[in-house]
Amino acid sequence: MRILGLGLAGCNKFCGLMDLTKNFVTKTTYSDYIHRIVTKVKETAENFFSFAAEEEKKLTKKYENKDEITASGDGTWQKQGFNSLYGVTSLIGHWTGKVFDIFISSLFCQLCVIWRKKLTPIEFEEWFEEHESSGQCTANHSGASGNMEVNAVIEMFKRSVEKHDVKIGNYVGDGDSKTYGNLIKAKPYGDDLIVAKKECVGHVQKRMGTRPRDLVKSHVGEVPIKTGKNAGKKRRVKTLGDKGKLTAITIDNLSRYYGSAIRNNCDSVQKMKDAIWSTFFHQQSTDAHPQHEKCMSGEKSWCPYQRALATTGVENFKHDYSPLPQDVIDAIEPIYKDLTDEKLLERCIGGYTQNANESLNHMIWEIAPKKLSGSLPIVEFAANIAAVTFNEGLGALLSCKHDLGIGLEPSAHAYVKEVDAERIGRAEFNATTQTKEARIQERLDKKMKEDQYIAEGTVLYGAGIDDSV
Repeated sequence: MRILGLGLAGCNKFCGLMDLTKNFVTKTTYSDYIHRIVTKVKETAENFFSFAAEEEKKLTKKYENKDEITASGDGTWQKQGFNSLYGVTSLIGHWTGKVFDIFISSLFCQLCVIWRKKLTPIEFEEWFEEHESSGQCTANHSGASGNMEVNAVIEMFKRSVEKHDVKIGNYVGDGDSKTYGNLIKAKPYGDDLIVAKKECVGHVQKRMGTRPRDLVKSHVGEVPIKTGKNAGKKRRVKTLGDKGKLTAITIDNLSRYYGSAIRNNCDSVQKMKDAIWSTFFHQQSTDAHPQHEKCMSGEKSWCPYQRALATTGVENFKHDYSPLPQDVIDAIEPIYKDLTDEKLLERCIGGYTQNANESLNHMIWEIAPKKLSGSLPIVEFAANIAAVTFNEGLGALLSCKHDLGIGLEPSAHAYVKEVDAERIGRAEFNATTQTKEARIQERLDKKMKEDQYIAEGTVLYGAGIDDSV
């Protein structure tokens, strides 16, 4: 199958190689088939979205006694670098974890391209006015591709009442775009409801990784070379990135500790703040000057000092790690102050995440890979198929087949049941604490090796690393 290609060209190649016919179908017929399939798949998907919205409303009423639901939103683009003709934005309910709306943004319309070449500017304007009003224009976005997510989220909020008879009270965003600010300005529900912003904890956690890494890059000094042909000259070094300072593994640990502090205390701003600062002081503690007052107490504490204090005593306690040097502590303290801002932590209450949206994005581009060119119908097909599969498993594809008028046999149901059971089993296994810890340890081991290679000077590739000049 790998040598056949995709689309009509792939069908023609298959027919030719199998001595069936020179051409599978005409291009017009093929396009008509694609249009019919995509239209029916979109109709089926809308039914699933309605079910998901109803389920989300019921669960929100049950657990929060509210009429307004909480949804996470995220955008993804067909091409990398925010320079794409097409983009997909999704809204996923907090309690169900299911997609209840998607919006496909397009900067391209084939008919507009064709007629712009054939008509004069004045004629084209007249033609375009009728073309757009008839709903035939497939370009529903103008401006930068990066703005697709913002405009799509606003549009989906505005139509949530019409489509699902529900208002979205809390929006979980990642801070990678100005979606929330523009959403507030748009007032999708008028003055009756002001949407509240909730942060994705995973993206907030990344800030504790990005900020220290930027710090390491910006703190560069010069040290003399003592031996070799370049003795007496100076070389540039990262003063905060040396061994025992802000190495890759140290930064990764700081980020993980920060994220855990938020997730484990997401019901209180003060608890989050205390837990985050406890990790800061924990990293600079020594045997002579332990600073574990803010660490979790008790024999089940993550802090060895507090565990010892609750069990055997700390008279003979020895720290099994080297504390961060004072220059590192002084450098990262402002970062901790910024990332413990109460307004930021207030938006982290609830411990919300966009992981579901990220998973959906991955599924979409597995169906329509980014490295391959694709038209709007293909993106629409991929987005809707991915969404219904994300919601209901592979069984949703049987509903699509049924709605397309394709017969279903018992073997198809058996296959879907088996595949979904295997998928759920893998997901449950990957979600276990033991498996998570193994993945974390594997990642830390890789970073530790990388730090070791850098310290030994055995890395031969990097920006500006050439020493021949």
